[in-house]
Amino acid sequence: MIYILDLLEFQVLASARNMDSYYGFAREKAAAREEVYYTIYQMTRSGILKQEKGELVIQPPFSGFFDEIKKSSCVLVIDRGGYVLPRQCIYFGGGQYLCIEYCSTDQDRISMCGMEEEEFFLQLTELNQLPEPRLTQETGSYNFTEYWESHLQEELREISSQGEGQEREEYPEWSQVHSVFTLRDKETGRILARMILAELPLEYCMILKKPGEPAVREPYIREKAWEILKAWWRNEG
Repeated sequence: MIYILDLLEFQVLASARNMDSYYGFAREKAAAREEVYYTIYQMTRSGILKQEKGELVIQPPFSGFFDEIKKSSCVLVIDRGGYVLPRQCIYFGGGQYLCIEYCSTDQDRISMCGMEEEEFFLQLTELNQLPEPRLTQETGSYNFTEYWESHLQEELREISSQGEGQEREEYPEWSQVHSVFTLRDKETGRILARMILAELPLEYCMILKKPGEPAVREPYIREKAWEILKAWWRNEG
């Protein structure tokens, strides 16, 4: 089930969980005190907050959602080629996967959805973020390295030579970029790891990159890409 919060509601609840710094979902200007009080009042009326023993307590499912954000040291940011908004931020603190993104029709509201592992993988495939592989049979000793050198856009070929200080924050509208998965530090937004899926005629190319390290190119295998994403959380990048 998808739940909708105003951006200020999200920030008030995060503050209640003592989370002052987190990646994404920041307002351009600080809210006035009256706005905060009114937001708390509205959340009390809607049942998001409830008075218990003289204190306002966050109610389920939002209490569980913010627990996941607080426990997660990293956030996985998922973008489609050309960075079509809304972007998705996935938090995982050991329980459920929490997907947060701006509502496509209102950038002052965000959607939140908790998912189990199987549901999250299904979402990645249904939204074509982890696409269906093109090759259905083994390729034997096919020389993918030579194929990539002759078919990848120059900008994507140059990624392997980028040093730590040159790591891109974002990727422009390169026609071959299908999906970008970026693991970031939850508080600072620092890039810890990145996977780029480049769309080529024969098969997608999976480009794996960590700051300060050469990129690694591999033929795309959906299940392997999924295992890499899960390993990122276990290893924190």
